[in-house]
Amino acid sequence: MLTILQASAHISIQDLGRQRVAHLGVASGGAVDKQALTLANRLLRNPDNCAVLEFTAGEIQIQFEEDTWIALCGAAFEAKIESRPLWNGWRAKINKGERLAIRGPKTGMYGYLAILGGINCDCVLGGKGTDLTAQFGGFEGRYLQVDDKLELDPAETMLYKPIGAVPRANDGILRALAGPELNQFDNPSKKRFWDNQWRLSNQSNRIGARLEGEALATESQLSLRSHGVMPGAVQVPPNGQPIILLADAQTTGGYPIIACIIEADLWKVAQCRPGQTVTFQHISPNQAESANFEWQQYFYRLSRAIDAS
Repeated sequence: MLTILQASAHISIQDLGRQRVAHLGVASGGAVDKQALTLANRLLRNPDNCAVLEFTAGEIQIQFEEDTWIALCGAAFEAKIESRPLWNGWRAKINKGERLAIRGPKTGMYGYLAILGGINCDCVLGGKGTDLTAQFGGFEGRYLQVDDKLELDPAETMLYKPIGAVPRANDGILRALAGPELNQFDNPSKKRFWDNQWRLSNQSNRIGARLEGEALATESQLSLRSHGVMPGAVQVPPNGQPIILLADAQTTGGYPIIACIIEADLWKVAQCRPGQTVTFQHISPNQAESANFEWQQYFYRLSRAIDAS
């Protein structure tokens, strides 16, 4: 069990999302940086979809009521177990009664703390595997607060030493496929979209990353019926400022979609801070498949290295 002692950051329980309920009009949810969540779980030899803690800027203190192992990934937070540092991208042992303090981040936006065995979601929304465990903040429909207690699932493996992984760098280049309404935009707008830098707005959140730049325009006024959308879709509302849909976005929308960020690069959007800039790179479906394969190979090599350690 663990107890939240300080929670100035937004802390929620997240997994890889709930694809099985998307057809019911429920957002997929889950971590906004799924690669960081997966990395944290892989470091502990947890199943990829184990529930972890996701948090943003602020300070957190957590007390552990049992011996266990933890891994910290995602944004570059400063973390200490009592006086011992816990490095980003590493796992470490924490003993019964010890406190973990997390502050930051220096770079990035979202951090992920995985615990050996994972968080027991029976104590979250009344049923492990309900497919809605993290949909509305993760704990009784809200973010975690001081004095909240979380139970842990028993570990399926034993760990003996700290180990770390090199996280991939965020270059701010978002590889994207052409959206279904790309050709409805005028030529100057299409050129601006692909060639210009876009600044992340401070109004961005888990629903969508709002971008700021020279407005985009369609060749004529569009009247679109509501249609299905998913994380990665780049919608352009009437003000001409693109919005990249993220984990908690709605499942239908009526704005034209100029592009679709590939799954392999969505984590870059999640880890961008307000004021930072991104650019879009137009790629082919084959290149998108290759980018996803690169991530698969990254995690495969990581698992092999961990198993051999």
